[in-house]
Amino acid sequence: MTDLIDIMAGLKQRRDELRLQLHLASKDAEDEWEELTGEWDKFLSHAQFEKSAEDVGDAAKEIGLKMKAAYDRMKKSA
Repeated sequence: MTDLIDIMAGLKQRRDELRLQLHLASKDAEDEWEELTGEWDKFLSHAQFEKSAEDVGDAAKEIGLKMKAAYDRMKKSA
């Protein structure tokens, strides 16, 4: 997850720098900026989804371990 955070930090810095220079850019650069802004939003959405999926996976694993322990206790009691 650290790699993703590093990538996000680097991209955010580049994005912020480009935003400051955008007023000097041509129309072509503005069009490209708009396209990249959409890609940035998609990237953030996917990064959030990945983190959420990781959290869900961790929770499912924890529930599975609890169920296994409960089944083991029940088996010993039977």
